[in-house]
Amino acid sequence: MNFDLTRQQEMLRDTVRQFADSELAPRALELDERGEFPFDIVKRTGEMGLIGIMTPKEYGGTEMGHLARMVAIEEISRVYPPLGFFFQTCHLGHYSIQNWGTEEQKTKYLPSLCKGEKIICDAITEASGGSDPTTTQTTAQLDGNEFVINGRKVYITLAGVADLACILAKTDDKFNTILVEKGTPGFEIVRRENIAGFSTMPVNELAFTNCRVPKTNLIGQEGRGLGIGLTTISVIGRTGVAGIGLGIARGCYEAALKFAKERKLYGKPITELQAIQFALVDINVDIEAAKWVSYYAAWQIDQGKDLRAIGPDIARAKLVSCELANRVAPKAVQIMGAYGVSEEYHIVRRLKDALQLFPAAGTQEIMKATIGRSIMA
Repeated sequence: MNFDLTRQQEMLRDTVRQFADSELAPRALELDERGEFPFDIVKRTGEMGLIGIMTPKEYGGTEMGHLARMVAIEEISRVYPPLGFFFQTCHLGHYSIQNWGTEEQKTKYLPSLCKGEKIICDAITEASGGSDPTTTQTTAQLDGNEFVINGRKVYITLAGVADLACILAKTDDKFNTILVEKGTPGFEIVRRENIAGFSTMPVNELAFTNCRVPKTNLIGQEGRGLGIGLTTISVIGRTGVAGIGLGIARGCYEAALKFAKERKLYGKPITELQAIQFALVDINVDIEAAKWVSYYAAWQIDQGKDLRAIGPDIARAKLVSCELANRVAPKAVQIMGAYGVSEEYHIVRRLKDALQLFPAAGTQEIMKATIGRSIMA
């Protein structure tokens, strides 16, 4: 088996790394302190072709695939995880449209989404819980050639800045995935959630009150919305979270290693202390292990493997990388001491971001249940 990145993927990695170091790193602390969505940076990544990294070229994308996407998200999240979370989230809607949308929907929405001129959010989670979307209470009843939508969605990332929402709603006893444009009467963006981590990515509640959208806004076949939602969460959400987890872990590790090489105690760098060496070795080994578990999952998607069959591999990627980020960040704090909890050293901010990965795209317990079903079969 060849585990080497292609030349194209290596060039992408180097380009994104340079962008992250030169354009994101100097602004990271300021961006988090302001807590405002970075429209200018998002537009810049659209110009670089990163937002449309999976989208076919005929719709404005660069069509580089899922492994390339993971590499890009990892490199960005190494420096500024909230932007990695932007990609993880907006790509959910992109994937639904490009895989199940009509030609009209693809032509209408994808080019502007790929450029970063417009933003899409994916709205599945409700107060009843996100892990079991079959409990969805939001309804979309047909009235002639229109859906009439009523209900509420909670913890919807990017909702506060999105021009378009891709929602899951129930029509009688079946589920549908429907596009709702910002400004549609009866569609309201409600309060912003006050949560830790990813401070520049707004998380809001959405409300629908007799919101009418044309039936042509349906994505995929009528009654197939649940399958679309679950597949999208697995393929896009979980691999995206895996990339963010890898990036956060690498960012913490690199900061701790640099600090340890420069910090002197007892007349020598603390890297000469065996306890520090072993801590850094543990982190290094964990990152390498998680990287290949995650890359393998994304690679299989690019190879066209059956998505149901590789679902457990995707779940492993999310499980391992999420745990990795939340294990490495506290270790980095311990290595760096008081400096580790200083905002200026970025470790404690990454730790708060890492906590957000636990519920994203399915909890760790859901990942274990997915893996468990495959090994017990």
